[in-house]
Amino acid sequence: MFTIPNYITFLRIILIPFYLFFFTQGDIFTAAVLFSISALTDFLDGFIARKYKLQSSFGKLLDPLADKLTIVSILFVLIHLKLISGAIAYIILARELFILFSGIITYIFGLNFINPTLIGKLSIALLYLAISLRVLRVDYFGDAFFYLVIPVTIISAIDYSFKAYKKIFK
Repeated sequence: MFTIPNYITFLRIILIPFYLFFFTQGDIFTAAVLFSISALTDFLDGFIARKYKLQSSFGKLLDPLADKLTIVSILFVLIHLKLISGAIAYIILARELFILFSGIITYIFGLNFINPTLIGKLSIALLYLAISLRVLRVDYFGDAFFYLVIPVTIISAIDYSFKAYKKIFK
């Protein structure tokens, strides 16, 4: 249960109030650095878990929860600071909540978790990059990545829903 990848995932959750605090205080640089560290831990914990065979059911539950908390919290900040349009944020939020609830349903039914797919990993990676660029006020590239994130996000949600449907109703 308590493995290095799980501790790294906990770190991602612990970082949330810190980067939110710095955003509210106007210290965008510190907030951006903390958010970037948080984003990097998402990839680091999975890499370590797979490489050293430290994957666990607890980690498979905790990691997507940390993802959703991270993404949802930062999107609300970006909306509040008017750094992202509400339409883009709501599409991303809908996907994140859909996947969270689908994961909870498969967990309740006692089914194995749905493993992340390449399109899901690409969606999160592009999303973290787009958010980081937006936070750092790299507007042109931030906009471009958000417009790239939206179709990838929608495709990954559809892919996930098919996998969840098959798992629940097979």
